[in-house]
Amino acid sequence: MIYEIKSKQNQKIKDCLKLQQQSEKNKQKLFLIEGLHLLEMAIEANNLVAVFSLKPLDIVPLDIDQYIVTKDIMKKISLEKTPQGIVAICRMMETKEILSDKVLFLDQVRDPGNIGTLLRTALAFGYQDVIFAHDCCSPYHEKAIQSSQGAIFKLRLHEKPVSIATFKKQKYQILATEIKGSRKIETFHANKKHVLILGNEAHGVSNEVLSQADYRLRIDIKDIESLNVGVAGGITMYALTNSR
Repeated sequence: MIYEIKSKQNQKIKDCLKLQQQSEKNKQKLFLIEGLHLLEMAIEANNLVAVFSLKPLDIVPLDIDQYIVTKDIMKKISLEKTPQGIVAICRMMETKEILSDKVLFLDQVRDPGNIGTLLRTALAFGYQDVIFAHDCCSPYHEKAIQSSQGAIFKLRLHEKPVSIATFKKQKYQILATEIKGSRKIETFHANKKHVLILGNEAHGVSNEVLSQADYRLRIDIKDIESLNVGVAGGITMYALTNSR
């Protein structure tokens, strides 16, 4: 159904504004997206709950409520400096099982931009299951969603802890990145079934997790101490995908 909203005090607008808070997202299991591209991906993934836009959109399924709002209201509910004219509410994905052979394990990665970049890269290189461990930034943070470019809708996201021991029991090869790792990434041949661990932006993979790795991998670099975790993750996923 299509409805028109002209007041910022409308309850639907208030409900939408609440979802700008991470605690409220987690409580309701809902999150916001912005723009046509993410809307199309949400529709494809069947995660769409409602849409706020400046004009009716033909692509929105008939069973989804669509709210036509003013420019002032759109500016209020948008988190972007220049609103794209589309804000939508989506359901968080419920994921329980690890189904893929290639798993990305994020250990205390806290920057939402890095999270989104890593999700986008994980999808590109076939890491379909992503674990968020030890106080990682939520993949449903607005900056993570935007920088993921919709990858969030095509991956299995696991925010509840999954232990390394669980993967070992299932015969996964455990690989961790470390600046002084013993194996060069460009010469390493990964098993088809493996877990890639990436760590915190400042401190890397925690000692607790690092101690459980079968191999510690490094990227040889020059004239700089370290790489951004999003960049390092992309290089590593590419290298491991093409190592066999």
